[in-house]
Amino acid sequence: MIDNFSILTYKTKIPSKWKDFLDDLSRRCIAETKKMLKNRDKKSTKYYKSIPSVIAKGLSGKYQKNKKIKKITHIVIPIYGDKGEVVKVEGDGIRIPRLFKKEVIPAEFPRPIIGHILYVEIFKRDKEWYLSYCYKTPCENNAETSNVIGVDRNAVGNVAVMANPKTGKVRKLGSDVSKITENYRNRRKNLQKANAKKMLKKLSKKQSNRVRDINHKVSRSIVDWARENKAAIVIENLGKIKDSKKCGRYVKKSQWAYYQLELFIGYKAALLGIPIWKVNPAFTSKACSRCGTINVPNGKRFVCTSCGHFDHRDANAAFNIAQKHLGDQAPAHSAAGVRSIGGSPNLDACRAEA
Repeated sequence: MIDNFSILTYKTKIPSKWKDFLDDLSRRCIAETKKMLKNRDKKSTKYYKSIPSVIAKGLSGKYQKNKKIKKITHIVIPIYGDKGEVVKVEGDGIRIPRLFKKEVIPAEFPRPIIGHILYVEIFKRDKEWYLSYCYKTPCENNAETSNVIGVDRNAVGNVAVMANPKTGKVRKLGSDVSKITENYRNRRKNLQKANAKKMLKKLSKKQSNRVRDINHKVSRSIVDWARENKAAIVIENLGKIKDSKKCGRYVKKSQWAYYQLELFIGYKAALLGIPIWKVNPAFTSKACSRCGTINVPNGKRFVCTSCGHFDHRDANAAFNIAQKHLGDQAPAHSAAGVRSIGGSPNLDACRAEA
């Protein structure tokens, strides 16, 4: 048994010939799920005979047991893998006999599978049906590190800035966060004035996709640089920063997915066995990375009033973050026990299957 693993999530397009079948199944699932929400105590699949029992079980776990869900308009069809009995890996794809008979849905497995498919979800996007699937994959052994790199995430300027105290090198990653979000904010205002609800929804999805794409690229660069330098990664423990009185308004205004970036860094590092440390963010932007004197930065320009050191504010913060890890006792995580990757559709289901 492999203890050192992560859970990956990917999606694939379902062939169009199944469209009518899935459209009909979706309507039946919506009807049965509405019954589930009205009768939360009736959890047995025998009460929902118009849909396959494997789907009724999944719908109960996703919707009926979640008391926060009061109604649904769009359905996501969940299916537990049942240790390979319900969802099977065959050749270059996935087969779900209860739905698609003998047909294998084409799927990619970029990393090796441990055991079986844990969980799948079937959903519709832009008139096309997709299948998302998650499975366990082995992580590399914890990498030997002789160095650390500090990563500063920003609400204004580059998405992230990382620094290596050992070499003194600094790298700035990602486009200017404020310019990207300002562009979408202005476009959203115009659409709201025109009451263009469909376009607003489309714009929101477009923004989400762009943010996700940038965060994936930035996190990949951070992890690759850490591996090249045989370094651990150090980030700030921001916690619920959006709820803080001091920084919350800046984070909300930036509309950037900082926690998503943290997750992406986490799973990519875990797969390569690179440890991640979290440190207290206090004074990382105000303290001089050379002498420790607290200063008040002027925009993105940092000048120390004590030793005269001057630097880019984010680069100075990244050096401080890297150096702070020495005060911690243990890494925020090693490669083992990492949470699901890529936004798994149902973490509890994955854990149960695992």
